[in-house]
Amino acid sequence: EFENAPITMDELISVVGTGPVTLVLVDALSVGAKPTCARLWTSSLRRTQQTAMYIQHPNIELPGGGPWEQMSHRIYRNLDEVYAGEFEGLTYDEVKRRAPREASLRRRDKLGYRYPRGESYYDIITRLERTMIQAETTREPLLIIGHQAVHRLVYAFLRGIPREQATELPIPLHTVIRIDFDGTNDFREVRYFLGPTRLEEDDGQKNL
Repeated sequence: EFENAPITMDELISVVGTGPVTLVLVDALSVGAKPTCARLWTSSLRRTQQTAMYIQHPNIELPGGGPWEQMSHRIYRNLDEVYAGEFEGLTYDEVKRRAPREASLRRRDKLGYRYPRGESYYDIITRLERTMIQAETTREPLLIIGHQAVHRLVYAFLRGIPREQATELPIPLHTVIRIDFDGTNDFREVRYFLGPTRLEEDDGQKNL
């Protein structure tokens, strides 16, 4: 009797135990399932596009006829990470050493603080508005490859979390967060950890 594979590595180890085991991985397409049309969005920054390079784009046939390029890559500058202006490219510790007053101001008001010649969380909220309206009207599953600060705001928007709380939301690296959202309060969320960094380690993103 076949069973669905465990979602996490810990679940897999728990099921397997210490004895020998045979895992049979079955492609859903091979058992008659129809492929689901899906979309792919990334920011305009290189690191998200490098991640997207490994996603395939097969052509599938639409139910009513005609081709669909699966996970067709769309690039949106509105999804770019917060721009740190004069501090772009520096770590938070480097900012604290070079400009302790700026670091103190940001610590007091992370939501409203704007980097010198850069952006604040409010600026990201403004530029995300149009993108989120488009996402809401998208009928197909949508994969967004983006950045810590932007994902916090996207996640908060979908979950109805106040923006004052959004700046501290944990968005771990190497993780796919799946949210089934129908525009109401009915949410289903699953997180898929892809590795290699362990989740309990500091990923260097907490201060963004």
